[in-house]
Amino acid sequence: MATQTSTNRDAGTVAGTNPSINPSIRGTATVVFCYDVGFGVDLTRAADILATSAALPNPLREQLPQRRRAPKHFTFDPAPVRVLEPCPDVELAAFRTGGSVETTFYDFGGASVAYTFPIHGTLADLLPLANALNDNEQLLADSTRRLKALIEQLSPAITRPHLGLLVEDYVTYQFDRFGDGQPLSDLLAANRPLMAQILRGESAPLSKQEIDEALGCRISYSDTDAAILDFAAAFVIDSDAADLLDIIEFANVELLEMRSLDEILDDALEEVYPSFPGRNGKTISRSEMRRIAQHQIDAAMLFEGVNNAIKLVGDHYLARFYKLLAERLHHHDWDASVLRKLETLNQIYEKADDERSTRRMEILEWIIIILIAVSIVLPFVTPLAK
Repeated sequence: MATQTSTNRDAGTVAGTNPSINPSIRGTATVVFCYDVGFGVDLTRAADILATSAALPNPLREQLPQRRRAPKHFTFDPAPVRVLEPCPDVELAAFRTGGSVETTFYDFGGASVAYTFPIHGTLADLLPLANALNDNEQLLADSTRRLKALIEQLSPAITRPHLGLLVEDYVTYQFDRFGDGQPLSDLLAANRPLMAQILRGESAPLSKQEIDEALGCRISYSDTDAAILDFAAAFVIDSDAADLLDIIEFANVELLEMRSLDEILDDALEEVYPSFPGRNGKTISRSEMRRIAQHQIDAAMLFEGVNNAIKLVGDHYLARFYKLLAERLHHHDWDASVLRKLETLNQIYEKADDERSTRRMEILEWIIIILIAVSIVLPFVTPLAK
C-alpha cells in the first residue's frame, strides 16, 4: 500500500508540470468471468424459456455492432443470448458497481458473466482497483451463483448441462475520456510505467522489459483511439467501443472452452490408455471402441463449434484486433494442444481397429485350418465308424 501511495503522489506532483502524466479519465472497468456450462446450448429454446418465464429476465439477441462497413456475414453465428440482471452493490477501491450484470450464453456451451464499474478521476486511481479486481473472490462467487441458477432453469435447452470448474477472468478498462485534449500518442508514452502496472495488477514498479512486454500489443483505427491488450487485462481508449468489448469477451470464452476441451481430452486419453491393445493381453472391446469414437466426435464438434462461432471476414480492423488478442491469449497454443490430442486419440482408434481386424483374420484363418483338417480326416474316420 505504501508503494501505491508513493506512486500516486509522485504522479500527481509531476502532473503539475506535465499534464500528460496521470491524465484524467472517465469510462468503465468491466470484469468478465467465463465458464463452460455444457456440451451445447439451443439458443432459440433458451430465449423462449427466458421470454415465457415471469421469474426470469427477458433475453436479448444482439449481433456485433457495426461502426465500419462490413458484409452481412460479419456476425455471430448464431447470435448469443444475453441476460441482464440487477447488479449487487459492490465497492472496490472507492469504485462501485453500476447498471446491471450481463450474462451471455453461446451455442457451443460457453457462458460469461460481466460486471461493470463506472470509473472517473485520474489514471493512477485505477491501480488500487486493478489490485482489487485481481482474482476477486466476491465477484467470482456471485458469478458462479448466478450461472448455477440460470443453468437449472435453462437445462432443457442445454446439452449435458454442468458448471465446469475452470474459470477465465479478464478486465477491460474502457475510456470515454483520456486526458484533456493532449495528443493520445503523448499520453500513452508518458504513462507507460503506470499503465503496465494497472494491466498486470502490480503495486510495485515494473522493469522496463516487463513494461515493454505488458504494452507490446497495441492497435489503433485512428489517431484518437487505441487498444492495448495484455493476457489478463486491456485498455480500450474509444468512446464507441461496444464491438471491441464484445470481441474481448468472446475471445476469453473461446480460451476457456479450449482449456476445458484440452482437459477433457486429457481425461479421455487416461481413460482409454489402459484399454490399449497389448497392455492387458486382451483385445479391445466393441464398447471401448465406441467410447473412443465418441470422444473423438464430441471433441471435434466442440472444437469446430468454438472456432466457427464468429465471422469477422470483411471488417479488417476487427479481424486484426481479434487476431492480435488471440495471439496474446495464446489461442494457437491451446488449439495446437487440442489438435495434437485429437490426433493421438485417432491413432489409438486406428491401432485398436487394426488389432481387432488382425484378431478377426487370425480367427478366420484358424477356422479355415480346422475345416481343412476336418475335411482331410473325415474320409478316414467315416469307414471306421461303420
